[in-house]
Amino acid sequence: MARLRAEIQQVARSQAAVLINGESGTGKELVARAVHQQSDRAGQSFLAVNCAGIPPDLMESEFFGHEPGAFTGARQARKGLFAEASGGTLLLDEIGEMPLALQAKLLRVLQEGSIKPVGADHEESVDVRILAATHVNLMKAVEQGEFREDLYYRLETLTLSVPPLRERGEDVELLAMHFLKEACRRHNRGFIKLSDVSLRVIGDYPFPGNVRELSSAIERAVTFCEGDTIQPEHLPERIRKRQSGASQVVSTPGGTNLSEWPTLDTLQQDYVRRVMAAVDGNKRRAAQILGVNRRTLYRWLDAEAGQGNA
Repeated sequence: MARLRAEIQQVARSQAAVLINGESGTGKELVARAVHQQSDRAGQSFLAVNCAGIPPDLMESEFFGHEPGAFTGARQARKGLFAEASGGTLLLDEIGEMPLALQAKLLRVLQEGSIKPVGADHEESVDVRILAATHVNLMKAVEQGEFREDLYYRLETLTLSVPPLRERGEDVELLAMHFLKEACRRHNRGFIKLSDVSLRVIGDYPFPGNVRELSSAIERAVTFCEGDTIQPEHLPERIRKRQSGASQVVSTPGGTNLSEWPTLDTLQQDYVRRVMAAVDGNKRRAAQILGVNRRTLYRWLDAEAGQGNA
């Protein structure tokens, strides 16, 4: 995160487009706002739009505006997001969801600095810095023909990567304390602390939903905690189950008879089975929880299947 903050400061000095990569819930919009606030456009507007939340047939009008009578229901002229953000910054969140036809027009904005409202016969100049965010692999989308290659290379000149929460070590505890303070303020609660056991449970959980999931978990805990200390039972069940499952896996049922203790392979197989059952067979989610890539998970599952057939 220290490296990311330094990169944000460097990128903020540029006027070029920026691509922000990161899993859902990692705080990509916060990074975009930090870039804007540290740039020379800080005094101008910052607009954020989720490309996945706009119907495809309305996207062009939403981004570029329209003239009266441009289509049914267009009774008066309307400025688009690019014109509204002119002089400032526009964040295109989930840019991988943008239709190919609109991607071509976005590329023209980046190259020429002008837009053409729907129904207009003239172009308008705009001065807007484009930040784009995505949780998908855009290079893979390019290979599959779902994203324009020329737009990708125009965006990825400056790239910021936001790490998932599971890779941020002690940040989990620091963020939990921050969200706890904020939640207490919103709920008009006095001082509430996290028990040592709760902190350990939170630290052991991989948070596939990242910072957003942690914030939600703390909000729930404050709501259900009637005393002054948050215990594990106040946390969401999925977090408690993770801790419970891990405890069961590492227990040694053989007592003092070492010959009855399970092997490391057996413990691993048992744990993988529990995780797969908990996520209903979703291999991508299971790999995230286990902290391995999917290829490694497939190899483990194949090995287990081979032992079963034997």
